[in-house]
Amino acid sequence: MNIKQSYFQTGFFIGIFWFWWVGLSFRYYDLTWMIPIIILGLGIGYGLIFWGIDKIFNIFKFKILNFEISKILWGVFLIFGFDYLRPFTFDWLKPEVLLANSFFTPYKTTLGLIVLSAFFFKAKRPGFILLLLIALILPKPSLTLPPLKIKLVTTYVPQDKKWLPSYIPKEIKDNFKYINDAIKEHYDVVVLPESAFPLFLNTNEKLMQKLINLSQKITIITGALHLKNQKYYNSTYVFENKKVTILDKHVLVPFGEYIPLPFFQEEINKIFFRGASDYKTSSHFGIFTIKKIKFINAICYEATIEDLYKLNPKYIIALSNDAWFMPSIQPVLQKLLIKTYAYKFKKVVFHSINGYQSYVVK
Repeated sequence: MNIKQSYFQTGFFIGIFWFWWVGLSFRYYDLTWMIPIIILGLGIGYGLIFWGIDKIFNIFKFKILNFEISKILWGVFLIFGFDYLRPFTFDWLKPEVLLANSFFTPYKTTLGLIVLSAFFFKAKRPGFILLLLIALILPKPSLTLPPLKIKLVTTYVPQDKKWLPSYIPKEIKDNFKYINDAIKEHYDVVVLPESAFPLFLNTNEKLMQKLINLSQKITIITGALHLKNQKYYNSTYVFENKKVTILDKHVLVPFGEYIPLPFFQEEINKIFFRGASDYKTSSHFGIFTIKKIKFINAICYEATIEDLYKLNPKYIIALSNDAWFMPSIQPVLQKLLIKTYAYKFKKVVFHSINGYQSYVVK
């Protein structure tokens, strides 16, 4: 293989194998024919990124102390590059997440030590084993859970049924069963996934009142749509002691919930998404309180946004609907990203999901 071609091919196959699932959501807009085009486009896009970076780094193709500078630059790029290369704000290509389920901690420091160890090994320098051992002993954070008994609900509602008017009554009935079961099991909090109520919940007085009444017995957190000033929001509803807090999503999914282009937004929505309008956003991430304990709200994609983890509360409640991308590696990659940020910023994440098993990261 030509070494110059190999960089394009490396990026091409990384783009495909890491992100092949992205186009699966298009099945639900009768755009299945676009899936192979999207996969190929992702491969070519990342292939060109790797090829272009190689062209730049080739300027530094000389050695210092038996270390090839261009290779060192590649190592630095591997560690930090994808913090800044975020096509359409989408930054799920993080090499350190591959360490999240290993004996290593998924820190950039750990990844840096592993990369440096590889350079030492290739340059036939002593010390590469010591570097690996240092990387291996970096401790993972030990965090305490809040003094609350939290029930995370897992649902498996197929995406092709979720929004059907004929299926919504079953979803609502199931949701109240989950809530009542949690009450019987003496939980303090019950968390349902994103869009567990697939409707504009705040406009349905009967459902709102029923949830408000139940909130005297248990704190209820659920995903649903929110209609405000004729604008659509993807939101989290918190019902506690007959009070309601609505937290609108702050960061939307590019091409899933909004078109990240400065032009042709209406035309693209009309042609590809049946004329649907983009969701609107809150001006900030949501923070709410349960029994005087602060939590950060995260809806699906937000749970993989690093800036969210920089907020002060150490507990996060995340809601997701991963049925859009099932079956695929998407929920696994999402979990690896959540683990990576949770370890880095010392957070505990409670994640309720439709389409994949709910979990706690601590």
